[in-house]
Amino acid sequence: MQPERIKRVSQTPDLIPSIACMLLMFQAYLVAPLSPTLAKEFSSALVPLAVPAFAIPFAVAAAGTVFLKPAADLRNWFLVSLATLCTGTWFLSMANSAGVFLFLRALTGFGTGIMLPTALLLAIWPANKKRSADHMVLIIFALATGMTFGPSLGGWLNGVIGWRCLYQLAGMLAGLLFFMYFLGDARDPHQVLPSLKGNVQASSISDRNSRYIYSFVFLTGVFHSGVFVWITSYFTTHYKVDEFHISTDLFIFGLPGFLVSLLMYYYQLDRKVINILYFSLGLTVAGILVLMWNLPLWLAESLLGVISVGFGCSQPLFIGIIKLPPRRISLLRPVALGSGLLFAGYGCGPLFMTAFLSLNLGAAMFFLIVLVLALAFISRRVWKVSRRKIN
Repeated sequence: MQPERIKRVSQTPDLIPSIACMLLMFQAYLVAPLSPTLAKEFSSALVPLAVPAFAIPFAVAAAGTVFLKPAADLRNWFLVSLATLCTGTWFLSMANSAGVFLFLRALTGFGTGIMLPTALLLAIWPANKKRSADHMVLIIFALATGMTFGPSLGGWLNGVIGWRCLYQLAGMLAGLLFFMYFLGDARDPHQVLPSLKGNVQASSISDRNSRYIYSFVFLTGVFHSGVFVWITSYFTTHYKVDEFHISTDLFIFGLPGFLVSLLMYYYQLDRKVINILYFSLGLTVAGILVLMWNLPLWLAESLLGVISVGFGCSQPLFIGIIKLPPRRISLLRPVALGSGLLFAGYGCGPLFMTAFLSLNLGAAMFFLIVLVLALAFISRRVWKVSRRKIN
């Protein structure tokens, strides 16, 4: 009976960590198009800090998991993060001022910071090497799904049921996931970190290449999060669109790139992406430059799709990155640091973009172009590492 159980687990991914990560991103970014609404409701100019207030404490906690004691129980830590997500989102729905709202966002971010590292680590046990990588990729796509649909659904549904109800629903779903995972038997509750050491090994990676990888992860987070602020400001300023329309524009930006990444992985074209990477990122730069002109609304929105597809072609490199922990080091360190840097980028992106927008829109567009060019330069270096096969 026991061998059959192990075989079943190794062939079937545990979907609860993936769904939890998707929900995490959904609740984190559903406020992206709602800044005007929340600023008016709370009578405060601090509301645009909502995403950094969550993402930066999350980054600190995620990176801090590298200091977990060897006997730390991954499953229990993941349950703690789910419980925090449940209670944090529920209390957020009751916030009555901007200060309380941001404080609760920070506490929720810090309390859920351990979710992504533990979810990624749980995904690779006890599966074999090939299957474990697939499970980790599933979580990466779950994050992308939450980030793609969270802002759009937040803006669309706010006018129907309100943002408070959205947070309550997210909290209830997190509670349901908690009890499902707590009562499930798909994982051994006594599985601890030492057995994760050496599960997946790769060729030696130099410190310089590690810096390229971490820089790629951080700058990707900065672009993703910063561009949301830029889209909201650009279309509000130039076209005077409302919250619902801004949510549609965020969806137009998010969906094409997400689908491109998904299809490239499904058809195994991600291994060839480097051949068109400069061309695709060139499309992103060209789309941003053309948006500087006075364009009709429909054409400006179409260019968002072009920008998204171009940038989306760089995202399959994440698949190579997660397979490549440094030699003789457990997966804990690269997963913790990578998760922390990704969310540090998510938190810094809106801060950087807001600072450039305070100068003028041209400065903000120039910043986005520099980000894309930096990613183009770094991606080639990342690709050289990701081509190395796992033994």
